Amino acid sequence: MRLCDYIAQFLVKRGVADIFMLTGSGAMYINDAIKVSGIRYYATRNEATAPMMAEAYARVRQSLGAVCVTAGPGATNAVPGLAEAFVDSAPVLILSGQVTSKHTTHYANIPGLRTFGTAEIDIVPIVQHLTKFAAVVDDPRKIRYLLEKALCLATTGRPGPVWLDVPLDIQQAMVDPAVLKGYTPPAAAFLKTDLTSAVDKVLRLLRKAKRPLIVAGQGVRQGKAIGELKILLERFDLPAVFSRLGQDLLPHTHPNVFGKAGVKGSRFCKDLMGQADCVIALGSRLAPQFAGLNFEGFAPQAKIVMVDIDKAELNKPGVALSLKVHADVGDFLKAFIPKLKKAAIPHWGPWLKTCQALKAAHPMVLPEQKRNPIDLYYFMDRLGRLSDRRHILITDAGSNYYVGGQVFRFEKGQREITSGTNAAMGTTIPLAIGACVAAPDSQVLAVTGDGSLELNIQELKTISHYKLNLKLFVINNGGYVSMHKWQDACFEGRRIDTEEATGTGTLNMRKVAAAFDLNYECIERYEDIDDKLKKIMSDPSPLFVEVMTDHNQQIFQAL
Repeated sequence: MRLCDYIAQFLVKRGVADIFMLTGSGAMYINDAIKVSGIRYYATRNEATAPMMAEAYARVRQSLGAVCVTAGPGATNAVPGLAEAFVDSAPVLILSGQVTSKHTTHYANIPGLRTFGTAEIDIVPIVQHLTKFAAVVDDPRKIRYLLEKALCLATTGRPGPVWLDVPLDIQQAMVDPAVLKGYTPPAAAFLKTDLTSAVDKVLRLLRKAKRPLIVAGQGVRQGKAIGELKILLERFDLPAVFSRLGQDLLPHTHPNVFGKAGVKGSRFCKDLMGQADCVIALGSRLAPQFAGLNFEGFAPQAKIVMVDIDKAELNKPGVALSLKVHADVGDFLKAFIPKLKKAAIPHWGPWLKTCQALKAAHPMVLPEQKRNPIDLYYFMDRLGRLSDRRHILITDAGSNYYVGGQVFRFEKGQREITSGTNAAMGTTIPLAIGACVAAPDSQVLAVTGDGSLELNIQELKTISHYKLNLKLFVINNGGYVSMHKWQDACFEGRRIDTEEATGTGTLNMRKVAAAFDLNYECIERYEDIDDKLKKIMSDPSPLFVEVMTDHNQQIFQAL
């Protein structure tokens, strides 16, 4: 069979039903093989968005996301999306087409040679630092080995993207699947941690703790340990806070859950973090946005335990760790909970009640925020409360990213997908499309800003063409409000991005929606929010919704 058909069948056999791609002559044989294989393909308008769509797909499904792009500029265009998948730990396979082998700089192997064939660039050295594995398929006989290695690395350990670059002559080469050699992971590839010793050390710290605190991050979901986290909290009266990507693990109304902590966390998280004397971080990297820009979020005397599958995260500078546990969170909790049951530990009920009192006394949305012009906190809160288990919430960069993190409560099992590490502008639309494809029975409620919208505005046509059950809420706050805040605070009001200087905030949203064949709705008054949201959510058609909000929106900062 053609090697390109082998690739497509390999994906099908491993459960890949969908792929995000932009066709091009450099990947023409792979494109054709995908068409023949029956894999559903979703055509993006820019390669930059394809890996973002695949990232959301992978995170929603907890499985592999797949991408195909063409050679040269097609491959380089995909790098921004690749970076998103890398830093937010999404298992994504990117297949890039390439010119014929003899026209590649890889084949020429001449130092300093910038490019050779038409639309050719040596993409692997460019992406190798943003992938867990990247390789050129330079021999058809290696295809099974490279595919199996790429898939293994993408989905084991800390998940992440992988990349295979396939020249045109290799794509159409004939291979015999029966004689292709496979990949066997080395024993060193599997994480081996003495969990008995690690658990005993954590128990010794906990026995002395009067005010313990659990920090739960995305690693809990990736370790398939949400049930174990819930057992841990409920059986031992332990309070928990979430990192940005751990937001939707459990309902925030749960008596042991205290929402998002960190710089842009809840109104009470500073007190809660500062009072804790023993912190156990489960699958959270304790980034500066969580632990404080100077890592001052936790009390200096607090004992900090970090459980993480990525050894590099344990060894980075920042929070002073008392104990590093290099382990999968799921494996750790499965070993930890039985021992904790048998251990002589203090009763933490009084501390839990203290945390609950802090939570009750400091609501995120205040009565005075129910006003016109619409306060973003009020709108995002209503959006979250009126959603339910069938909904996936998406946020973009800036104000809606911060506010969504502070007010969404996930009371009914909703999911959230966002650019957790980069908080990048323009990610909402591609993430929302990927989530729609991953969960076709869900409805996606996606929020973007009037500035962020423009970065991937072309994908509005992808939404309308595929008739996705996606509601895009565009927050009209005059453009770049979060940027204006730091320009005003740090530079005496010297703003760069203004309507007069650069044209920000001047798009006619109704015309934008019409240009991309989307129906349009506008929410201008807080009194209309509930009725309009209920009507919007009752219709499965795609919809562009402009939300007119306060141009002087203030964002609460906890640390």
